[in-house]
Amino acid sequence: MEANRFREGDDVSGDRVPVRMSEEGVAPEGARPAFTLDEGMADIKRRQNPAKVKYRNATFLSVTVPVDRERADNLLPAGVRMAQDSTALVFVADYPWTNFNSTYREAAIFFNVRHGPFRAAHCPWIVVDDDVALIGGRETLGFPKKLAEIDWAVADGVVTATVRRRGVELLSMTGTIGDEVARVPPIFNQPFRNVLGTLGMSVPRLVTFSTVDEPIELRAADVRLTVGGSYTDPLDTIISGAPLDGHYRRVDMRVGRLPVPVGLVSPTFLIRTHPLRAV
Repeated sequence: MEANRFREGDDVSGDRVPVRMSEEGVAPEGARPAFTLDEGMADIKRRQNPAKVKYRNATFLSVTVPVDRERADNLLPAGVRMAQDSTALVFVADYPWTNFNSTYREAAIFFNVRHGPFRAAHCPWIVVDDDVALIGGRETLGFPKKLAEIDWAVADGVVTATVRRRGVELLSMTGTIGDEVARVPPIFNQPFRNVLGTLGMSVPRLVTFSTVDEPIELRAADVRLTVGGSYTDPLDTIISGAPLDGHYRRVDMRVGRLPVPVGLVSPTFLIRTHPLRAV
């Protein structure tokens, strides 16, 4: 039986010695965790070590869009409101390497908001095509991630990306990559105001955090955007106009400031946003 076979690293007594994930975040074939306290702590330290790169060559096609201010404000927790310009950042991303043994794609809309005197971002909608990224983003950072089908291709200086969920095409983006630029609008490398603890018996709370980007390539992009929608993903009722500007970027990303509570969340927020967050 397979369970009785010895592999390199097995104890001579016949007790299997678990093969652990590497420091680079890649699990060898046949690896099984020991579920010890030491191993659990090592795994958390590896994933959340600010001195280590968490994402390598993360690639984004992004565009700034106007949003319906009244609808957007209804999707925000108490104390958080849209910034004066009533804009959001829409992006599709490709993550070819992570330190948690997963490669995946992602799409989201980040509102530009104010929390008291502070500028921040809030994520009301985000989808991924990998369950590991979904679980981590929901449980640690308050991103309301759902699964979707995401296509991504780069050829001859053009990026094409399509997002589909439950048979509905929600986003279609085509970006022609242009000249290098000195800076681009922030995506994850900015303070957030997300809601953590929306399920179970935990107390919902508003948290803030940010990541650290190490730019590899920053460029302008001429982006064509088509927006669809459904009852559970009503992007077409949130985005209210044509794209304002677009960008293409490749970055390495490291853990920045870990989530810190900055307030509590009313149950009415969870009810209002239930279709977006949980369906």
